[in-house]
Amino acid sequence: MRKLFLLTMLLFSTIIWAQKGYTISNKNPSNWAPLADGEVNIHSTLTNNAVNAKDSMFWVEYLDANTPAAWSFGLCTNLQCYLVSATTGLKESFYTAQGNVTDLKCTQSFGSTPVSGKGYARFLVYREGMKNLADTIYFNGNAPATGMKNVSKAMEVTISPNPVKNELVLNLSDINITSISIINIVGKEVLMVDIKSFKKIDVSELPNGIYFLNIKKGELSFNKKFIVSK
Repeated sequence: MRKLFLLTMLLFSTIIWAQKGYTISNKNPSNWAPLADGEVNIHSTLTNNAVNAKDSMFWVEYLDANTPAAWSFGLCTNLQCYLVSATTGLKESFYTAQGNVTDLKCTQSFGSTPVSGKGYARFLVYREGMKNLADTIYFNGNAPATGMKNVSKAMEVTISPNPVKNELVLNLSDINITSISIINIVGKEVLMVDIKSFKKIDVSELPNGIYFLNIKKGELSFNKKFIVSK
């Protein structure tokens, strides 16, 4: 009986996935930035897996947010930014061709006089005409109030060259990090870097594309974007 139930749920999930025809890499992405940076960028991605090439129109709809009162936010795709002055129910369309990936970036600004804190902005994303199968994405931002000098130095990162062909040179102002990994544009980890020898990273086996260097120190995480181009 249990096997039948599991098979039924698997079949149901497969049907829903086929109807939607797209995937979201991360429905609960998070990132942080030092207060002095003034804003934090939080990323997720949408991949259009539709069978029909005509199914390329999507909608993003702002639902609500829970952030410090001084903060403001907006959502950007690869081509354009939306909802900079978001109000509940406001929505905009965006185009993602069959087989393509769209970067969904939520920028949370800390105010004209930066205010520390953390919070989320919540959006619906769905294919045109299929709001009943919408996905909800929570973009979680954090601007820590304590230890800002140490945190800022820990995450001061420079990488070169960018774009890179074979070897990425990484410089950190503080080497007391927990882990370093490389994530592709759909949120999948493609390389775990040995933190004992992280200053030069071999990326020669990675195909051309956009990647993020994910650097962690304790509970804090920072992403640095780079491009592989050969």
